[in-house]
Amino acid sequence: MRAPEPRRSIRAAVAAMVIAMITGCGADPSPPPGSPGSPGTGRGSSAAAPAVAVTVQVSRGAVTVRVGPARAPNGRVNVRPGRTVRIVVTSDVAERFHLHGYDRELALEPGLPGVLGLVADQPGVFEAELHGSGARLFELRVG
Repeated sequence: MRAPEPRRSIRAAVAAMVIAMITGCGADPSPPPGSPGSPGTGRGSSAAAPAVAVTVQVSRGAVTVRVGPARAPNGRVNVRPGRTVRIVVTSDVAERFHLHGYDRELALEPGLPGVLGLVADQPGVFEAELHGSGARLFELRVG
């Protein structure tokens, strides 16, 4: 039996190293293009951030709006583009919640929370209201 030629072994090893370097050993540490956190999306880490929690309570015509644990100043909810927003609305009467601009609606039953989730991907100022009473609940400001 003949011993392998040293040049063939070296060539095979070099070829294997080049292939491994080109393919990265099958691992791609960077996120795919267009995904959150990839270069050029402009969204950075905000897509991985928790949803902005907006809680609305309507009782006897009085409206309370909170963003997280704090009251929304002047009924304004400010979010950055690309953030997920979770709106929970509870009313003491049957109503229809409507978020203008996004044209999203919720049918509300007395005392039961209605939940609306969306990605704030349209810049601007959008009014949230109740259709039955016409009550203005808050402004969603994206930008």
